[in-house]
Amino acid sequence: MDIIESGRVVAIEESGVWVETIRSSACGSCAARSGCGHRTLAGMLTGDKGLVRARNSDKLQAALCSINDRVEISIRGSTLTKSALMLYGGPLALGLAFAMSQANNSDLFVAGAFFAGLAVGFISLRWMDSRGLLGSTEPVLERLVETTLQPVMVVDPTQ
Repeated sequence: MDIIESGRVVAIEESGVWVETIRSSACGSCAARSGCGHRTLAGMLTGDKGLVRARNSDKLQAALCSINDRVEISIRGSTLTKSALMLYGGPLALGLAFAMSQANNSDLFVAGAFFAGLAVGFISLRWMDSRGLLGSTEPVLERLVETTLQPVMVVDPTQ
């Protein structure tokens, strides 16, 4: 299942656009929305707006968009799941492995090993991302919802 979000185009590149979105779709459909503080925290810190780069798709190209156009972008649910597992699960697994390797030592060594494992996990993810080994996790352009016409100023050269 794809997650679709709408937003306003704020910048255009050759291979995609930057879209300002209001984070509401995921939080609105989540079963834990009343007990989760993520939406509230995101709203306090960022004004509930996010800036996302969306790449071209077969359905819509960046060249067809203008600044302030409203577009829909989407990300595959499987991509979101895979990314969350790698981002959270990978470093946690390394942290646990490092901590378990120090199980016979004092608690201080176990805690230090856990945090060292977390650091190695996050550094590894950063390195893999910089090499392009994680694949594309960017959202794609789905459709143009509303086109904003830019006003044209006509200047009379005789004045």
